[in-house]
Amino acid sequence: MLDLRHLHYIVSSARNGSFSAAANELNVRQPIVSKRIKEVEDELGILLFDRASTGARLTPSGEEFIVGARRIVEDVQRLKERAKARKAGRLGEVVLGSYKSLSTGRLRKALQDFRERHPSIEVEPVEVSYMELRAGMMTGAIDVAVILGDVGRFDLLNSMALWPEQLVVALPENHRLADRPVIYWPELRGQRFLISHHDPGPDIRNILLRHLAAPSDHPDIVTRRLSHESILSEVGSGQGISLLCGAVSGIAGLGVVYRPVHDGSGATRLGYIACWKPDNTNPVVTTFLNALKPKC
Repeated sequence: MLDLRHLHYIVSSARNGSFSAAANELNVRQPIVSKRIKEVEDELGILLFDRASTGARLTPSGEEFIVGARRIVEDVQRLKERAKARKAGRLGEVVLGSYKSLSTGRLRKALQDFRERHPSIEVEPVEVSYMELRAGMMTGAIDVAVILGDVGRFDLLNSMALWPEQLVVALPENHRLADRPVIYWPELRGQRFLISHHDPGPDIRNILLRHLAAPSDHPDIVTRRLSHESILSEVGSGQGISLLCGAVSGIAGLGVVYRPVHDGSGATRLGYIACWKPDNTNPVVTTFLNALKPKC
């Protein structure tokens, strides 16, 4: 019965012009090559090679047969290579989840670099809420999520520290603090803060409470069901001020200025982490995480 080994013997013999050379290439004995090719010829009822003391040459029937034989051998080889590449994490797909507000900055640059270095890996970005990110990782719909937080934030998920981002305050251009190069936390007491209902708004709220809340004083925080850009538009119109990551503070034309927020130790920074389910079996996840891993 004709099988893939027969095709390898035929293709190699045609390429080398000799059964002996084909046997040497395939690391088998020459009589095996001769026998297997004769079996194919008997099964098909045609002569594929003209035998001579100087070697073996394809017959007209053999010339026609070898076209399909080469294609099959090459296709099978490509399938093997792709399977090995998938197993090694060099080929495949990875679903990357994040907050919508992270679509710019460091994550965007990291994603661009990864795609350039790994063109055989398809990255599908997904922008959803924190709860949807967590649920997606638990069900396997999302492979990796990038969020604000510290390593170990989730009990059932692995996490890895990525990069810190400087926290900035968005102020109306005519705000009394707008001419300061740096804003310190005590200077923000008594201000009205606008934050988005969408993530990472709740994380920003926690940061405000951590730095400004006191037993006798609670920061004025207003939550709006608005996008990041719309919150900044509200700031520009004098409705309050807002906090955001420095990497996503480049939106201009809204009447807003951005200033870094410092405490006694220097700039206030937010940490980002990558999270994934420990039993995720997608080999590409390891490749993607290695690419995201901060370089020392």
